[in-house]
Amino acid sequence: MTLETWLWGLLLGAFMKSYGLIFLALLLPMQRWYATVTGTILDREGKPMAGAEIIYKHVGQVIDGMTDQPKIIDGTGRLYKIKTDKKGTFLLLGVDFGIYEIEVKAPDGSRIYTGKKRIGDNADPNVSNVLNVDLSVVPAGAVAPGAETNLAAGKKSKEQMELIKTENSNAGKINRLIVQFHSALETQDWPTATDLLQQLIAIDANRWEFYQNLGTIQANQRHYEEAAKNFAKGVEVAEKLLPAATDPAEARASIGDMLIAEGDCYNRLGKMEESVALYDKAAAVTPHPGMAHYRACNALSNNGKTEAAIEKCNQAIADDPTQWEFYQVLGGALNTANKPQDALQAYEKGVAAAQKILEAQPDSGRAKTGLGQMLNSEGNLLVSQKKFDEAIAVFTQAAEVAAYPAMPYFNLCATYYNMKRGQDALPACERAISSDPSMSDAYYIKASILFGQGTLEHGKYVVPPGTSESLNKYLEYAPFGQHASAVRSMIDKLNEEIELKAQTPTPTPYKPARK
Repeated sequence: MTLETWLWGLLLGAFMKSYGLIFLALLLPMQRWYATVTGTILDREGKPMAGAEIIYKHVGQVIDGMTDQPKIIDGTGRLYKIKTDKKGTFLLLGVDFGIYEIEVKAPDGSRIYTGKKRIGDNADPNVSNVLNVDLSVVPAGAVAPGAETNLAAGKKSKEQMELIKTENSNAGKINRLIVQFHSALETQDWPTATDLLQQLIAIDANRWEFYQNLGTIQANQRHYEEAAKNFAKGVEVAEKLLPAATDPAEARASIGDMLIAEGDCYNRLGKMEESVALYDKAAAVTPHPGMAHYRACNALSNNGKTEAAIEKCNQAIADDPTQWEFYQVLGGALNTANKPQDALQAYEKGVAAAQKILEAQPDSGRAKTGLGQMLNSEGNLLVSQKKFDEAIAVFTQAAEVAAYPAMPYFNLCATYYNMKRGQDALPACERAISSDPSMSDAYYIKASILFGQGTLEHGKYVVPPGTSESLNKYLEYAPFGQHASAVRSMIDKLNEEIELKAQTPTPTPYKPARK
């Protein structure tokens, strides 16, 4: 082998060796770097939050990261998602180096954290591969943005941090108890609901709503003394908070509602003077005193303080002339005061107010009930003034709308009967009986009319069908009633042999029923 040949071989070998290295380099992938990301999520009580979702989104890639001013290019947009375990911890493996937008969601889907972090080599002080979120040190409602964390809202003293933790811990307990309280309300488990409210008050004694709810439950169970104390405590707390209220008018309305509720308790305890004083106090506080004046009117009227009741009802109507209940109680007080014409006008205005409500809310059962009652009362006043035809028109209207139509139908029956219009009275009596089969007086009037239509046949007094049945029905429902003696007398005449035409007993004229 010549020297030249050896040199060319050496050069060719070197070239092939170099070419092979270049070729091998082309086959190798670009170097990628991965990190392990860990963290812990704690709730407002500082307890592990299981089931929280952590989302990392790759939004930037660092180039020349070792320089003072690294270059950053757009990220891949890749998402890494994971949920915390029972201990509130998570572990993400194989996370590309880069800059990430981070979002943490609570198990209910609400966002509790947002921020940005750079993921990279743990030895690099500019990166953070650990995410710890402790909501117990975040003031309630505060979710501040931040590049590294959204929990850094300025440095706080140890005392401040402990106070925030206590408040957050209480908030979590209160929320759980409120959920349980609502469940107890749905099942009408009053002992449990009462116990839960007492626990809520023990945690936070500055929430007037807790006292109001507790008082309401106690009042519904007729524990009026305990209820009154809790309403009073609720008023005390609410009044202290009033200067800082975001909506003072609404706060005063709430105070007024609790004062009215406290007054209702004293009213049911038979302490009329205390109840009226509380109603007056409520009227002075609340932006809409109509209901407070109405409650005072009702209490005074029921305790025979008629003139004072009339004054309070007029005050209620002046404040809110749209409420039919105000006119209804006023009408009753005026009637008691022997002012029938004024009472009639009050009922007429109440009827108009109830009709207006029903035009807007056809399904309002309360307004419908009130309308029927006021029309019935109006008819009674017309009868007392011997305006029978007007009374018949009003009773007819009442029967069409009343929640308890048996009453106006019976009043029609009695009015026709007193006018000696038996043929008109009969169908009204039958409608009353159909509506309420236990209405004994309707059977009596029906039986009296039918008995009067009887004839003497072969020594027996023969009456139309239905007479005996009506007489017996009266005795079934009112065996010791006002007309029991007259009914038994009529039954005896049906069974005895007589030669003269039977004389129809003369029943006592009926006064319309007032209910």
